[in-house]
Amino acid sequence: MNGPGNIFFTVVKDKPVCLICNEAVAVFKEYNISRHFTSEHKNSNYEAMSEYERKQNVESLCKKLLGRQKFFKKVNTIQEAATHASYIVPYNIAKNYKALSDGEFVKQCTLQVCDFLCPDKKNNFQTVSLSRKTVTSRIEAIDKKLTSQLESKIGQFKFCSIAMDESTDINDTAELVLFIRGVDENFEITEELACMRSLKGTTKGCDIFREFQQGLLTLKVPIKNICNITTDGAPNMTGKKSGFLGLFNQNYPGNNVVFLHCVCYTSRCSV
Repeated sequence: MNGPGNIFFTVVKDKPVCLICNEAVAVFKEYNISRHFTSEHKNSNYEAMSEYERKQNVESLCKKLLGRQKFFKKVNTIQEAATHASYIVPYNIAKNYKALSDGEFVKQCTLQVCDFLCPDKKNNFQTVSLSRKTVTSRIEAIDKKLTSQLESKIGQFKFCSIAMDESTDINDTAELVLFIRGVDENFEITEELACMRSLKGTTKGCDIFREFQQGLLTLKVPIKNICNITTDGAPNMTGKKSGFLGLFNQNYPGNNVVFLHCVCYTSRCSV
């Protein structure tokens, strides 16, 4: 028994592992390895084997262990690929304003295509979850990730400008849309749709100002970094007393923000 291999041990991730029972030994010392073999497999057929038989069995057990490791690695790889794929379809569903239930239709079509092109891979496609519930959760996860990335960008802005517009969606619900454009210390410019806030009830200047504040608070936009705000020319936006402009100046006196109008409607987000 001169060496781990002769007493049916191999090394897996810097740990000695018994080839017979697949248990790992905490300390990589010959005494610990020998004690495990003696206590756990003393009366087994392995102890009575000759050196040649031991060598043959060690090689065979090593191949079996390697095969199991490759199998589980392959399974994990397929699962990871299936999880990644389950984000691609919801992303395109959201991007193209499709129904959340379309994920199941896409999967059904994909499986039928697999029957002709790659029937041996059909089980891999079957593991991709595209139920309405999964599509919804994936879109929410993508939204959180994109929001987090935008927050990180905003945190690096030295100056930024805001473009605002209030309009109604297909359900006649008033929506306030905020676009942000900022520049960091490396003069890298970022321009994104910051948020969309629902205006429930009235669309007065105080309602717009409230949702504006909530939007900036959510994205952690410092007021001191804002150098320009562009709105349309409606009274609820430009009113100097009860309009958004007037309320902004009342709540943030001494600001250096330049107010402009109108919003370029060709670049508006469809709400």
